[in-house]
Amino acid sequence: MTILDSHAHVWDPREIPHPWLEGNDVLNRPFLPADIDTAGGLIDRWIFVETDAIASFARVEADWVASIDWPGLEGIVAHVEMARGDIEHQLNDLQDARLLVGVRPSLQNGPSEFISSPEFAADLREIGERGLAFDACVRWHQLDALVAAAENAPDTRIVLDHLGKPPVLEGLEGAQGSAWRRGIEHLAALPNAFVKCSGMPAEAGEAFDEVAGTFDRVALDAFGADRAMFGGDWPVSGSEGFGVPLARAIDALRAVSSDAEWARLAGDTAREFYRLNTSDV
Repeated sequence: MTILDSHAHVWDPREIPHPWLEGNDVLNRPFLPADIDTAGGLIDRWIFVETDAIASFARVEADWVASIDWPGLEGIVAHVEMARGDIEHQLNDLQDARLLVGVRPSLQNGPSEFISSPEFAADLREIGERGLAFDACVRWHQLDALVAAAENAPDTRIVLDHLGKPPVLEGLEGAQGSAWRRGIEHLAALPNAFVKCSGMPAEAGEAFDEVAGTFDRVALDAFGADRAMFGGDWPVSGSEGFGVPLARAIDALRAVSSDAEWARLAGDTAREFYRLNTSDV
């Protein structure tokens, strides 16, 4: 069984500016489809997820990704800015972008109050009305705010990136780990919410092997495999970023999932969530 990776990044700082890459000696260079870690050929399809470039380049980035040579690219999650008063204009600008399946803002470094605001929820509803999915990249302490937003946009498909960036180094038994688990369970209670088993190498660093699969299993128990999907988060969570080849991340997730769960994680859930039509790719 080959894998649909629900969370891959490519970028070229020479083409599109990424301020967050400046000063990063490891990642501040082009990462292109030909460079992607396919885990020895196990991964042969991808969803591209926006890379937090300068916001005004959202359509430029989507068009660039669609134009480069990337066999197996099945969908594009483009960048948006939330609660700015112009979501309709942003979505109009993106609406005819090739392979567009969803949108994502940058939330992980912002205040929780922004995510739980009425303005954010209104934009989230508009995204759902356009038939687009929403990727939510938040940290564990922002999960309650995301729950509030998702409750106020019940018709919008929302996927939590990277398990909500749990407090990996503290573990599940500490106060922060318990708060993360509660947030996951509250979010999973909403039928429009999904989760990506992704990004753990970036959160765990050198401790990845010690915690591999632990947080994934909690999320799987809460959401069920019908609402969970694998994401490689290449290159950030790959060998190039945090030193973990995608094959190791796959093995860790596979080790804590049944055969039936793995079929969902490896592609079925992502195809349904992003409403992929492979005949158009």
